[in-house]
Amino acid sequence: MKDGRVEFGDNPCLTRIEEKCTRCGLCKKTCDRIHGFDNECIKCGQCILTCPMGAIVPKYDYQKVLNYLNDTEYKVIISIAPASRVSLINELKLKGVDLTKKLVGLLRKVGFDYVYDIAVGADLTTVEESLELVERIKNNKFPLMTSCCPSWKNYAKNTNLDKYISTTKSPIKMQGYLVKNYVSKYVNFSDKVIHVLLMPCVSKKAEILDTDDIDFVITTRELLYMVNEANIELSKIPESDFDPLLGNATSSGIIFGTSGGVLESVLRTSYFLINNEQFPDNLKNKMLNNALNFEECTYDFKKLKLNVARVCGMNELKKLDLSKYHLVEVMACPGGCINGGGQPLVPPNVFDEAKQLKSDLLVEIDKKTKLNNSYESKEIGDIYTFDIGQPGGKEAHKKLHNEEKVN
Repeated sequence: MKDGRVEFGDNPCLTRIEEKCTRCGLCKKTCDRIHGFDNECIKCGQCILTCPMGAIVPKYDYQKVLNYLNDTEYKVIISIAPASRVSLINELKLKGVDLTKKLVGLLRKVGFDYVYDIAVGADLTTVEESLELVERIKNNKFPLMTSCCPSWKNYAKNTNLDKYISTTKSPIKMQGYLVKNYVSKYVNFSDKVIHVLLMPCVSKKAEILDTDDIDFVITTRELLYMVNEANIELSKIPESDFDPLLGNATSSGIIFGTSGGVLESVLRTSYFLINNEQFPDNLKNKMLNNALNFEECTYDFKKLKLNVARVCGMNELKKLDLSKYHLVEVMACPGGCINGGGQPLVPPNVFDEAKQLKSDLLVEIDKKTKLNNSYESKEIGDIYTFDIGQPGGKEAHKKLHNEEKVN
């Protein structure tokens, strides 16, 4: 921190337009309010959403993506996150029978050759993380903390909490592997392939730096810039489906976009693994409450009582007594990914309302979707059958997990 503001240095996710900055200090106040520390920036981007001058912005990559879209030698693939999906549906006021199909049609109009759903990667994360939780229950090693949020993981590394984090890769790392290693065996993309992620999160721009499976992350706002620059007439966009192999996610993968969604998804699959029956309807959606940044609950899993917590913002970690919990979801942004730093800006007076609207839309999709559990997905079953082998097995750990951590 310097002059009462956050400094970014060589941050790969965020930058500041100096001529716009008035040094009002709201960026530091935002960081203090949500995270409660003066340490190195964890790249969540919440200061972007509150900067009154628009001086703090993500580092934009959409122009580079446009260059590849205009180069006919390249096949450009985009995978879209659930939180970006609902934000774009709201922002663009898309109308139609299936709003997701309208959005996929829009992405094809922008110029993307293949469109996939990151919620499939989230389904894969759910299955592996649920198996990890069940194994921890057997060995009485708790808590298990979720691995999806890169800003949370940045913080955990500096506070000795990373030893509790699941070894399961995040949905985007799963998606990267699936596109360039699994789907590529069945679809002839060509030798020149660019894989782009459409994300609500600026921190993902740093998360992809250690993989060759993902080339660019563009934020929801960057996609809106691309749509505006292309002068696309939204009313004439035809509906379209996601491309095969990574296009039929369950709603468990979709609700990853809101706070409590990862927790809920893992609970649903873990319940099935433990009891060989579906998660009871009366337990569904208990933790998808965007009004709270900290929430805890005890679930009756018949054979045991499972204590869980949901945390948004590093400040809320102070409320945790880690010895109490079996499973903890941690997200850096209030509300989870739907409120990421790469989402469209909204006026402060409707900030909470807009956040809740996106969360409600994801919950509504969950209620209307036929398959609500990741283990029910035929696509996930095919991925294991034709590429990975036994869920939670040796090959799965090699391809779908990070280096083992022991608590």
